[in-house]
Amino acid sequence: MQKRWGIVKLLAAAAALAPSSLCYAQNQDQQFTNVEIRVIRQKFFQKSVRVELGANLAAVMNKAYTYTYLPSAKLGLHMTEWLEIFGEGAVGITINKSDCTELGSKFSIEPIVDEFDNMIGGGVALTPIYGKYQMSSGDVVYFDWFLVAGGGLANMKQREQGCKPRAPDEPVKVPTPYSPPQFNFGMGQRFFLNKSAALNWYLRDYVIANKAGALGQSVMLSFGASYYL
Repeated sequence: MQKRWGIVKLLAAAAALAPSSLCYAQNQDQQFTNVEIRVIRQKFFQKSVRVELGANLAAVMNKAYTYTYLPSAKLGLHMTEWLEIFGEGAVGITINKSDCTELGSKFSIEPIVDEFDNMIGGGVALTPIYGKYQMSSGDVVYFDWFLVAGGGLANMKQREQGCKPRAPDEPVKVPTPYSPPQFNFGMGQRFFLNKSAALNWYLRDYVIANKAGALGQSVMLSFGASYYL
């Protein structure tokens, strides 16, 4: 009998506490009705305090008589998620356009052409935008958008021969080398393949003085890949 009486007391006490517990829960719910709870995820790709090894192939887009391609290598250090310092070097490969061949063979005109021999320099990159988008397959692509500015030295060659077919008795004109400073600025994107590698593209405008001292522009578009240590 005493055991049953104890159970009855326990049930009575629980029944008395239930309304107060319900009121407390309701008060707690009302207290946080105007509070928005967000889950903050870590970025998929972390660049801060990492070394970047990169390789690119650039093409000069705005020259009238030649195509110039510049295979390049890059070594960068990401100080933070948004700030990178880097050094880079490139070697120039120049091929005549059809306009050059036509001027030389049909009209015997030999335009003066400035060619890239090689280029070295460095710069800084700022990354203000980091984002992602979902493809129709359901895969998520992570990317960032960066601004870049730099400078260095451009080793150039000014040629006066190469469009017009050379006559057998015509002497060979050796291109004149010169090494003006170069300044560049532009932008690009990285597309992250995993947590150690990315594909990228750049669009950069190089300001370089020719042999006469007049400033000219070389607009370069490049594509490449990077590995992060």
